[in-house]
Amino acid sequence: MAKKTNDEAVEPVDPNARLIVTPEDKAKAAKWFSRARELGDKRQFDYALEYYVNGMEFWPDAVEEACKPLHGCGVGRRQAGGKKPGLKDTMKRSLTDKNAKQAFLNALWLFGHDPDNLGYIEALARNASRLRAEDVAKWAGSVLHRALDSAPKTTAKQLQSLTQLFEDLGDRAAARNESAFGVACYQTGVEVLNLWRRRFPKDQAAENTVKDLSTKLTILKGKYSDGGSYRDSIDGLEEQADLHDQQRSVQSDDRLDELIAKADAEHQKEPGNATPLKQLVDLLCRRERLDEESRAIGILVAEYKRGGEYRWKHLADEVRMKQLGREVREADKAGDAAALKEKQIAQLRFELSVYKERVDKYPTDNRARFEYAVRKFRAGQFDDAIPLFQTARNDPKNRAACGMYLGRCFFRKGYYTEAIAAFEEALKDYEVTDDALAKTMFYWLGRSQEAAGNQDAAKKTYGIILQLDYNYKDVRGRLDGLALPGQAGRASR
Repeated sequence: MAKKTNDEAVEPVDPNARLIVTPEDKAKAAKWFSRARELGDKRQFDYALEYYVNGMEFWPDAVEEACKPLHGCGVGRRQAGGKKPGLKDTMKRSLTDKNAKQAFLNALWLFGHDPDNLGYIEALARNASRLRAEDVAKWAGSVLHRALDSAPKTTAKQLQSLTQLFEDLGDRAAARNESAFGVACYQTGVEVLNLWRRRFPKDQAAENTVKDLSTKLTILKGKYSDGGSYRDSIDGLEEQADLHDQQRSVQSDDRLDELIAKADAEHQKEPGNATPLKQLVDLLCRRERLDEESRAIGILVAEYKRGGEYRWKHLADEVRMKQLGREVREADKAGDAAALKEKQIAQLRFELSVYKERVDKYPTDNRARFEYAVRKFRAGQFDDAIPLFQTARNDPKNRAACGMYLGRCFFRKGYYTEAIAAFEEALKDYEVTDDALAKTMFYWLGRSQEAAGNQDAAKKTYGIILQLDYNYKDVRGRLDGLALPGQAGRASR
């Protein structure tokens, strides 16, 4: 367990100020993080989590260096059968400790040992915000947003609290003249707010909040476009200006060349240091130029071969998959059917090999298994895909999508009864009824019912889709066709 800190839980003199971490404390934290990564690579997840938490006592706002890999260790530990925190653990680690840092570290430890627990994610985001560890608060809030979006049940209070978190982060950023960060926080807050409105359409609090938050976002966007940005507040500090520009998505070519050269020099100086390596790779991929991306892939593969850390091979494959996806989009846009088919086949072959490797390396990673199953489905290898989807649906995030794909696999095999059962089960667990996934499941349920000769059931299902989206696919034509004699049992694969 992380040591009990003696820091006073007081608000900073400026309530909008970020938490300040000295270079000395960052250096201390880096040693803990380095050892944590080694333990994580060896799948000694419990020890790795302890080291990450201990390191974050010195550097609480370390997202890339600690939070993300800690989250990965937590997921790996869970998939390996690690136990969730027990009553003693939760009693020893108060999430409302008067000391802001201790409450934050407690939440971090519990989150690492139970990464799907919404309460722990919320406590991590809340206490990071309380500590003014702004980057971690934003990251943890985004993790919670994704979890709530995929959860079958949420409460209005959860969504309201998360909206408020992002609004607070945006307000403080605006007060610090960090317009880019503030806009990002407000935008995510609006996304959470939209989820709140979809799940609870009659909640007046959501309607009142949308006006205020949208107004703040519009005003800050205007300031940002007029030149107000985080860089304005740190003008004259070259190192911080570089950091700011590294995080911008749009750069002049000359400035980006300069940043690449600096990152390359830092990487050459410390080849084993993950931070400059990641910065260099990110900058090389920024312009989406084939030569620069290929250089990034070469750097990552070389680092993988040098140290044996699979995360670098993983990242190299991600860059290559983005390249292949872009090539497919370009061929599609050009209207070249032959080139499009060739690019799609190349993309699918590469992705099949990547996800097979990931499943072989991490056999309990159901998210990698899901992605592998999707590629098997696209390749028409339904007998291989079905058992993969059946296992992958143990991951709550992809449970509904697995049900949809299982149903479609059964449909393509001609097992219409099994397809109907798969779609009905998936829809029963998936409480959202009007998003793209729900409409897809209703559509293929109707197709399966139609193919099985259940004409009345198919009519009812198609009717549900028309109420959601009148122009969805070919539903109107199918519903009209079912009214004609001899149409029951019609199915085209």
